[in-house]
Order: sequence, then C-alpha cells, then structure tokens
Amino acid sequence: MAGFQDKAAIVTGGASGIGAATVRRLAAGGANVLICDLNEEAGAALAHAVGGGARFRQVDVADPAQIEAMIVEADTAYGRLDILINNAGIGSFGETPDMPPEMWRNVMAIDLDAIFHACRFAIPLMKRGGGGAIVNTASISGLFGDYGFAAYNAAKAGVINYTRAMAVDHAKDKIRVNALCPGLIDT
Repeated sequence: MAGFQDKAAIVTGGASGIGAATVRRLAAGGANVLICDLNEEAGAALAHAVGGGARFRQVDVADPAQIEAMIVEADTAYGRLDILINNAGIGSFGETPDMPPEMWRNVMAIDLDAIFHACRFAIPLMKRGGGGAIVNTASISGLFGDYGFAAYNAAKAGVINYTRAMAVDHAKDKIRVNALCPGLIDT
C-alpha cells in the first residue's frame, strides 16, 4: 500500500461493502479518507475504527449540492484531493413497461449522475494539486444485459464509457480515471 501516505481521498458509499474495504486499505496505507455515505452510524464507526485522518460525512449522492459540499469539506480538511472513489450505487428490478419513471431516474441519479457531479467538482482540485486518480465502481452488468435490471445495466454501461471519456480528457492533467467492473460480491 505504498504511495498513499498523506494522500487525501474521498470514498462514496464508503460505510459498507466494497467502499468500506477501500477505506480500510487507503487508511492502512496512510491516506486521509473522507468516508461519505447515507448510513451515519456505520460511517462514523468506520472512521473511528480506521483512525488517522479518516472522517465521516453523511452524503446523499443524488443531491448535487451535497456532492459539492463533500468536495469542499475534503479540500478544507486536507488542503487537497488526490483520490476520488465513486462507489455509491443502488440497483433496481423491473421490466421496462413496469418500471416507474421515478425508479429509472433514481438509479441514474445515484449510479451515473453522481459520478458526473463528483468529478465536475473534484477535477479542478486535482488539477491544482498536479494530478490524481479517480476510480468509478461500475459492474459487469454494465457490459451485458441482466433480466429485470435495465436501469442498473444502462447506468453502469454509462459509467464505463463516461470513465473512458474522462480518462482521455484528463490524461493531460495527470489524472488517471479507471472503472472497476465487479461481479457479485459477498459482503
């Protein structure tokens, strides 16, 4: 875990599962981590458990104003932003004719739009600091279709291609942008 000493990181969806494991690894490597999640109890407990420069902020990533405040807090607390892990996400189930438009929009807001907003606010800080790394949690479900998961499949496919576009756009800024495409994880 060399290379994370004194780095400043944000992990959305950081209170459980893949996000919590990521927080633990970053903190173990010396990073200061802003853990962002809706689950205040789990997030605060994780920040306390990993110690160091870890802190928790309750964030609803469906709200762009809360995302902007999250980025501002990291900059205020750490004076920089080196790593952004866009991990928050939700699923849904339903065939298209049965899916309420509100469900579709909610999945898009959390799984795809939130990444856009976080990157929109984070990239200027990374540029100011001379570069950084953005990791977006997509899914193998973004690579093919699953029965009844049309909204989730569409959002995660969007994450994958949006990641490709940002990687091309910001290579010149020394900002690496990658996507993870995990399958089912027993967490």
